[in-house]
Amino acid sequence: MQKKFFGTVYMYGWFLKGVGAALLIALALFLYFGDAGYLIEAFIGIIILGYALVRLVPYVRSQKSDLIKTINIIEITLNILVAAILIVSAFAAEGTGVFFSYLFGGVLLVRGGVHFYSISYGAEKGDHLSFFFHIATLIIGTLVVYRGTTIEDIVILLMILALLSGGYLGFETYSGYNRFRRHKQMESSKEDTTQDEVPKGIDAPGKRDEPEDRDRDRPVA
Repeated sequence: MQKKFFGTVYMYGWFLKGVGAALLIALALFLYFGDAGYLIEAFIGIIILGYALVRLVPYVRSQKSDLIKTINIIEITLNILVAAILIVSAFAAEGTGVFFSYLFGGVLLVRGGVHFYSISYGAEKGDHLSFFFHIATLIIGTLVVYRGTTIEDIVILLMILALLSGGYLGFETYSGYNRFRRHKQMESSKEDTTQDEVPKGIDAPGKRDEPEDRDRDRPVA
């Protein structure tokens, strides 16, 4: 029963992805056109916090090297601290000001540095996507720390990320709905086939009494 329930929820996952895509695009438009500059730091903090919490338990369980595990736990702890500072300062004060560039850029630089150190140490295996992503964190982090950043820069970056994420979720919604419809058609075809089949243990009409009819018509010796 439980397996069937979760299977049904999985089949309707395309709907949740569609809602997520719409919300991301709406949020990007709100941040770009609305007067919501004070939310930018909080939004960045929430992203950093979410990324740190998602990595915490799976990474600790799967990483076998104690050294790399300790380094990543320290990084995750620092990320949570930075996220808390950004979120609290966004709502309780007027923001972190000039320190935002150092905090945000520092998070990016540390993430790229830890990733490549883990690969060089032999405790992690990289791929093309993670390679280019962490190269980007090093480049963007360096630029943010060196030249600083403005709210407008962050809004444009978030706008691009939200549109890319929304586009991906939109494609996943389309693909998921196609799978959902094919699954429904297969179930309907199976039901039609089952109804057309003769149930086992029941003879077809006109054949059940055939042996008795032959015996009755046979001449008596």
